[in-house]
Amino acid sequence: MIEILSHDRAEDLISNTAAYLETRESEHNLPLGLMYGLAGNPQRYGVEPPVMLSVMDRGRAVGMAILTHGRKLILSRFEAKTEDAVIPLVRHLHINEVSVPGVVGPEDEARVFSDFWVEAVSGASSRLTMRMRAFEIREAAGVPLSAGTMRLASMDDHALMARWTAEFSEQIGEPTDPEAAAVAAERFIQTDQLYIWDSGGPVSMAKTSRSTRNGISINGVYTPAEHRNKGYATSCVWSLTKKLLSDGYSFCSLFTDQLNPTSNSIYTNIGYRPVGDALTYDFVYSASSGSDEAT
Repeated sequence: MIEILSHDRAEDLISNTAAYLETRESEHNLPLGLMYGLAGNPQRYGVEPPVMLSVMDRGRAVGMAILTHGRKLILSRFEAKTEDAVIPLVRHLHINEVSVPGVVGPEDEARVFSDFWVEAVSGASSRLTMRMRAFEIREAAGVPLSAGTMRLASMDDHALMARWTAEFSEQIGEPTDPEAAAVAAERFIQTDQLYIWDSGGPVSMAKTSRSTRNGISINGVYTPAEHRNKGYATSCVWSLTKKLLSDGYSFCSLFTDQLNPTSNSIYTNIGYRPVGDALTYDFVYSASSGSDEAT
């Protein structure tokens, strides 16, 4: 019988679910990274306490869900019949009046959750916003590099990185205002996460994110329009991948939009291989429904 356990501390969620999630560590890099990030700083994603849930079957973790304030619910893969896990999860969120603006998760889990959530919440509807693919690499293939070199971004680059961060956010359908982009860019620079491919000046960027027990993710890959089709993103991602693997990580992982053939070809040419597909849904609530009340 499926049971949903709520946790106040990320350490408890990790203790309960990390061993299960790490059986598919690359595919689960998003929930694992969020858990470890919250363990290091409980207010990493805002002052509002996150919702952290273990999905248990007879005392054994078979999945998890995590939601930070204002963001989509993140689901793991469930090692149980999807409907059997989703029904009590939806019920738990309803009883506790949790507002869910959307869901991200493995293909089957996200789709079934979306269906049951819309059925449970009066006036709610869902919209599929992205089809994603998770990739993993353990050894980079040899590729020709463009002119230039990879380097860490510094505060001298801050204004440009803030603009690129805003442009990247707009490109992936998650627009942010200039002030928030500037704050994010400064944080990425100060924590040595942000890397630039420099060819007579910055021409492309990529950043590290969500380190887990054995791996780390690469995201925020962006080349402005005037520098595209010159191999800069390939060079930047390949060089960053090589660095991270040589630094001792067993693997690097990343997510791509399945509908973007350019980015998918960049990563497969470098040596990334697909490990799972995921879906993102936004939930829309009618004015009379209330986003945190189900019927």
